[in-house]
Amino acid sequence: MMFLIGGAMAAGIRFAAAGDTMMGSDLSKGEAGLAPDNGLHLFDGVKEWFRAADIAFLNLEGPLADGLPNKKCAPGSTSCYSFRTPTRYTAALTDMGIDVVSLANNHAWDLGPEGQESSMRALDAVGIRHAGRYGDIAWLEQGGKKIAVLAAHFGACCLNVNNIPEIQAAIREADKTADIVVFSYHAGAEGSSARRVLGAPEIAWGEARGDVKALSRAAVEAGADLILGHGPHVLRAMEVYQGRLIAYSLGNFCGFRQFGTQGGYGGTSMVLEAELGDAGELLSGLIRPVLLDSESRPRPDPAGAAIRQVQELTGLDFPQGTLKIGMDGRLGW
Repeated sequence: MMFLIGGAMAAGIRFAAAGDTMMGSDLSKGEAGLAPDNGLHLFDGVKEWFRAADIAFLNLEGPLADGLPNKKCAPGSTSCYSFRTPTRYTAALTDMGIDVVSLANNHAWDLGPEGQESSMRALDAVGIRHAGRYGDIAWLEQGGKKIAVLAAHFGACCLNVNNIPEIQAAIREADKTADIVVFSYHAGAEGSSARRVLGAPEIAWGEARGDVKALSRAAVEAGADLILGHGPHVLRAMEVYQGRLIAYSLGNFCGFRQFGTQGGYGGTSMVLEAELGDAGELLSGLIRPVLLDSESRPRPDPAGAAIRQVQELTGLDFPQGTLKIGMDGRLGW
């Protein structure tokens, strides 16, 4: 069994990861839907956690685009969400030290394929890597190691979470070159009733959204070293499988003025820190608890609600597992 000792992380490559992030949208609310100062204060209080990491990751929902029209929701719809974040908001991501984002999610094509292309160009312009559409793998180097980040979801643009052989083949191919492979997926049902890892296919809004347990373990078996799940908009359990960390859902991280996330399970979040060794093995880990405020901005949570939730869910869903989560958020296994 390994534990994080004395607050010091073991020598290795340090990752910091967060879940669903939408920095505001001007589609339905105009300027009122956007954070001031290009979002530079959205992440006050948590940005230092990302800046301290070697590789900082989040799932970016809401295409980065200027003026492209909505291609998803019908006029007047009350049950469809479509977003558009101006490209200048990349400033908030670079200020936080984000290195790589997933563009594989159910908002990737809110503005059609052109919106995803716009996001890629905007991120390229500021040096942030991205993984999303077919063939779009993020490649990074750290400490002399090559790191590949692959991303999947349940839509047509990207590797599909319902096609495990396709995903395994992509991971195996990346693993031929990479020293460490990170696999991010947007999958699973949504909301407070979807906190459990079922070990079965999940459905939401009539869409097949994958069997995340089978998917995650298959990804590890194919060569993935760190699994970062998101999409349910709530936190889920974690496990260590074959020496690799699986986070089944990182929850919401930011949804500025677009939908209510304060209070309840949807307003509880975290930044996951994981340190990986030369071969991708998990050396240490830490949950940094976060709460979303009344405008769905992330702030540190001294009370540690996220830690307690992930502790509970991990015990329920993986009672025979080796992962232990301390009251301070440190991982042991």
